[in-house]
Amino acid sequence: MKLLLLIFLVQSVLQTIYLPASQGAVQPMDVRLIEQTCKQTPLYDVCVSILKSDSRSSKADVTGLALIMVDVLKAKATGTTNYIKTLLRGNLKGDKGDPKFAEQAANDAGIEARSCESSFSGHSPLTESNKSVQDVSSVAAAIVRLLL
Repeated sequence: MKLLLLIFLVQSVLQTIYLPASQGAVQPMDVRLIEQTCKQTPLYDVCVSILKSDSRSSKADVTGLALIMVDVLKAKATGTTNYIKTLLRGNLKGDKGDPKFAEQAANDAGIEARSCESSFSGHSPLTESNKSVQDVSSVAAAIVRLLL
């Protein structure tokens, strides 16, 4: 649950930054922006793959790319949370509009996934999901950092 709260917080911060800026003229994305942005992340291939597969990238600036990545992170974390609930079946405050806060929350999401994974001895039933959340959170944090 804490992971999802952190992700929603990142999304909220980025939407505060992005929505007013998106009211102006939208410039079409060029693949170079995705590649340029992803080169500044720890997992270039993951970043490019996710952003190129999302049609919203065609009209996104760097803030928009960060929002797309956070949406993917949220989806992955939600999927992992739902999977955990299946396996177990039987007051964040922040400054909206502050990219530093969004970056920290994205990093925290990865830390939570890593912590979950390390709480198992050996291979957990969540290894793939945890790795995916860690990867996407690293990329999301790196893109948000570009906004600082």
